[in-house]
Amino acid sequence: MKIIILVAMILSLMLPSVCLAQDLKFEKAYSLYYKGEKQEAITMMEEYAETNPGPEVFYFLGYAYYELEQFKKSAQYFNDAFSRKPFYSPMAKDEEGEGKKRDLELIEDRP
Repeated sequence: MKIIILVAMILSLMLPSVCLAQDLKFEKAYSLYYKGEKQEAITMMEEYAETNPGPEVFYFLGYAYYELEQFKKSAQYFNDAFSRKPFYSPMAKDEEGEGKKRDLELIEDRP
């Protein structure tokens, strides 16, 4: 019983450090992006997305790929972000609700 308690205590102490390391990876990706190292930022954020697939991660990737003029990948990530949380729509919808669809089609049609 003492061993189980000891193992549980050790694991509970390790969990915050794992979470902190993941948060640092997220922050490092943003830092790389704003230093102009966009491809490195994308690589780091894609690694982060494997364990933390949140809409803010996919929005970041959509924007980063857009900046690199990789429009198909950009549209895919924007769609992923929007499908998880509509707040991350790249463009506001018009009165008929067609804005997002039309704007993503424009992005996807770019060479």
